[in-house]
Amino acid sequence: MHKTWEEAYILHTRSFSDTSIIAEVFTRYHGRVSVLAKGAKNPKSKFFGYLIPFKFLRIITSGKSDLKTLNEVDTNQATLYEQSSHSVYSHLYINELIIKILPKDLPNIELFNLYHQFIQTFNSSEFQETSLREFELDLLDVLGFGINFDTDSKDNKKFEDDQKYHFVVEKGFYPTNDIDGFTSVEIKNIQGRNLLAVDKVKLKSLTQTAIQACLDGKDLLSRDIFRSVKS
Repeated sequence: MHKTWEEAYILHTRSFSDTSIIAEVFTRYHGRVSVLAKGAKNPKSKFFGYLIPFKFLRIITSGKSDLKTLNEVDTNQATLYEQSSHSVYSHLYINELIIKILPKDLPNIELFNLYHQFIQTFNSSEFQETSLREFELDLLDVLGFGINFDTDSKDNKKFEDDQKYHFVVEKGFYPTNDIDGFTSVEIKNIQGRNLLAVDKVKLKSLTQTAIQACLDGKDLLSRDIFRSVKS
C-alpha cells in the first residue's frame, strides 16, 4: 500500500526502552499523533538526531492504534537556529499548549498553519514578546474562544474614549473605575494586533487569563521552567 509523506513538527519526545523514542507529533492533516521511532537512540538509526522539538519534518507513519509507527523521516526542509532562552521558552510553552489543548487524532489545519507561521517567524528573527502574544490571540480565535473587541459585555455598547475596561474571562470587557484598566484605544490596538502600542504587562495578563480558561485547570510546566531561567 502506498504511503504518503506528511508535514509535521515534533512537540515532545520521551524514551521508550533502551533504544527507542515516543514522540508527540503535530501533523498537518491528522492533528496531534503519538509515534514510536524504533531504535532512534542508536547513532546509526535513520531517525537519530532528527526527532527534535520545533523541527519541521516530513514523515511517513503506519498503524491503526493510538501509537503509530514512524517509518520514514525526510529532513531536507528542516533547519534549526540558535535561540535565546526567551525564544526556547516560548517554543516550549507553545508546544505544551498544543499538547494540552488539542485532542489526539483531531485534524486542525488552521491551527497547524498558525503554528507553522509562528515557528517560521521565530526562526527568522530575534525574539519578540509581541509575537507570542499575537499567537495566543490568534490561537483563541482558531479554538473558538476569540475575545469580543467590538462592544463591552455589560451593555453591548461601543467602547467609550473616557472609560476604562477590565477583562472577564469567557465574557469580555466590562467598564471599570480601575485606573489600570484597558482604554478603548488599547482594546482597538489589540484587535488590530498593533501590540507594541499596548502595555505589555496588561496584555500578557489578558492573553494568559484567556488561555488558562482553555486549559480546563491544567497547569503548564513550561511556565515554571521560564521562572527558573529568569531567576
